[in-house]
Amino acid sequence: MPGVGKTTILENLNERVAKLGMFDMVLWVTMSNEHCLDHIQQSIMKQLTSNVEVFNDPGKAAVFISETLKNKKYLLLLDGVSSKIELRHVGIHDGHIHGKVVLATRERTLCYVMEMDDDIKIERMSRDDARKLFREVVGHVANHPCIVTIAERIVIQCGEQPQVIKAVGSYLNGKLDENLWLSTLSKLQSPQMYQLKHLEDMFTAFELIFDELHTGLQECFLYGASFPEDYEIYRDYLVECWRTEQLIGINQSLRKAYEEGHASLEDLIDKCLFDDRCCNINYVKMPIIFRNAAIKMAQLQNFGLLVKDEEELEEHPSLVAWTNGRIISLINSNLIELPQRPKCPKISTLFLQKNKMLSTIPASFFEEMSTLKTLDLYGTSIKELPPSISKLTNLRGMYLNDCQYLINLPNELGELQSLQLLDICRSGISGFPLVIGELTGLQCLRLSFTSVSGNQNSESEPVILNIFERLVRLEELVIIADPKDPKWKKIAPGIAAKLAGLKKLSALTFYFPDTESLEAFIQASVSWQNGTSPTRSNFRSFNIYVGSKRNDKSSCLDVSKCPGRRYLQCSGMKDVPCVIKEVLKRACAFELINHHDITNFSDLGIDGMECLEICVVEGCSAIEKIIDNLGVSSALPWLKELHLLKLHQLKHICRGPISPNSFAKLTKLTLYECMKLSQAISWEMAKELNELQHLSVQKCSQVTEVFEICAPSIDTPLCPKLKMLELVNLEELIRIHNGTFEWLGLQKIEVTGCDKLDNLCLDGMNARKLQQITCKETWWDTLTMSVEIKAHLLPFCRFV
Repeated sequence: MPGVGKTTILENLNERVAKLGMFDMVLWVTMSNEHCLDHIQQSIMKQLTSNVEVFNDPGKAAVFISETLKNKKYLLLLDGVSSKIELRHVGIHDGHIHGKVVLATRERTLCYVMEMDDDIKIERMSRDDARKLFREVVGHVANHPCIVTIAERIVIQCGEQPQVIKAVGSYLNGKLDENLWLSTLSKLQSPQMYQLKHLEDMFTAFELIFDELHTGLQECFLYGASFPEDYEIYRDYLVECWRTEQLIGINQSLRKAYEEGHASLEDLIDKCLFDDRCCNINYVKMPIIFRNAAIKMAQLQNFGLLVKDEEELEEHPSLVAWTNGRIISLINSNLIELPQRPKCPKISTLFLQKNKMLSTIPASFFEEMSTLKTLDLYGTSIKELPPSISKLTNLRGMYLNDCQYLINLPNELGELQSLQLLDICRSGISGFPLVIGELTGLQCLRLSFTSVSGNQNSESEPVILNIFERLVRLEELVIIADPKDPKWKKIAPGIAAKLAGLKKLSALTFYFPDTESLEAFIQASVSWQNGTSPTRSNFRSFNIYVGSKRNDKSSCLDVSKCPGRRYLQCSGMKDVPCVIKEVLKRACAFELINHHDITNFSDLGIDGMECLEICVVEGCSAIEKIIDNLGVSSALPWLKELHLLKLHQLKHICRGPISPNSFAKLTKLTLYECMKLSQAISWEMAKELNELQHLSVQKCSQVTEVFEICAPSIDTPLCPKLKMLELVNLEELIRIHNGTFEWLGLQKIEVTGCDKLDNLCLDGMNARKLQQITCKETWWDTLTMSVEIKAHLLPFCRFV
């Protein structure tokens, strides 16, 4: 049954075994509806290696997985299994005597088919647990004498379904109105009009929440049901679809529509109608139990929703279904062909993405789809768009990204004057097709540039500049290019100059060959200069790359963690141009790579980095210190992550006194291959790190001490929230600190390759939350701690 907590149980199991250190590794695969071998293998390999791309062959991938895991003690968690999985084809074998597999499924027969050793039926919550959960969500009002009896009856009507309880509880949270509670109970007790599988006990609860939404938000929610079950949806994409469907942002700018759309989405999340517990904070999904109800509600309201996602389609839906459909969703449904000329008088959205076997669109396919507004062909194998594409005169959004076999856009595309969004990133289209210049209504354009020999879209620079000169309504532009490409270096400054004249530009991804071209753009950009303050321009987001030695984003850099998503990367730069300081005032994520002149990171304008939340400094051979002699202003007050990598001359992170609130939000600090660093964290810095949770020091060959302690005893605990301490390959490390130190939050410590370290500074009482010590047994045996302390700590050890 959906909604009883199978996924939550797996999540708790995952967390529990991690705390206890029972396995060498825990692997998690969310099956969703992609029950293909490739999906499972890719999910596992992403957790085993960063070089997944080399394993394109399933057979080789299976061998790699098997060889990697055969001597490991591992736990594989499979969530959402709905059909048989041949584990041996994945690379999971009976010969893995230390391996365990746990799966969550609605179909008990799968346990027998897959020859599982045991099966456990997950029942609904107990009444007591349901009551407890309801009171946690509702708050103290549930204990009021006038409410307590009603609350008990509402819990019963919610059917012990966690998601229903959370939804109804959220609706009543903090509301001390007896009439409202009685009305809610009455609605939950009303006769069941709909006999639905899995929904008998909760459809009226769903109606209660649904009816509270205004009409526009109701339609936004129902639209979300067009995505496959348990499908993680990119937030921006969902908002874009809402906008192209004119559910939000009517007569608004793209920026305003994004703001309205994300606010609406947060409202739906708050009401538990969308779930934000996904692999990435920029994704959401619809809870299964509410998606089922939404599909039924869409039927009752004649919403015209046609969704095929649970079974493989041997052929496309019937022509009658096409005729009646408004939102037609065939995502990842193994489509091979499409009907020749379906009659679609009502169609508004057509989702065909992720159908890898779909290579041809019939010539007349779009002839009778004049009402279509949103078309997504992402990840299909189409080679061309048919002439009938010209009939889509109301089309507002078209996604052709990752259509690798599509190498050109037809001239007929120029007739789509209503088109506002076009995404051709990572498709076979590698230049700037002339027809784009005819799409003068475009507000969002995303494309990739590669100067390939024989490229049909390889136009001269004046022609390319003319294309952008005509796109006066552009608000968002993404151009993915190789900054080392000679042609890109030649044309990029000219394109940037044209973009500077776009008054509405509010989102930009662009590769500037040098700081001169960036400076010319910043100085001339109308949108950039029209900011309301030095730290805020009209840009809601940007990804600005400067220099020709660009690396892929560091594995430690996740811009999605930054709410502003304003990212600057500088590579191979000389000196410290003022334009970099200007952009840094508005950046929330920054990478400085291979700068060989700067000796002090503060020279980049540390006082102006107020918005910075993530910072990576890598391969800068002259940097000796990050912050020096701070007297007045706070340094990096909102910085959450700092990663210092391969800084071979770095001697100090901070030197001298540090003003209060410096590093006040820092939660993660990484030091890697900083060869002249003798102390990881100075006394002055340590006193400010009240939010630090993860400290990693690796391959810093001269580090002798992790924390500098300048007082024999400390009144205020240092780093009270530190949970994880990693000390790896520090050959000169002799102590973690010198003094009395209480680890209030420490849960895990890893020490490997630190042979001179002979004491962990743990006495059994100063780290009460300790869960795991990872180290080599031979090193553990050499520690000089007392026999009693070592005996106390031994159960926490995980020897490697």
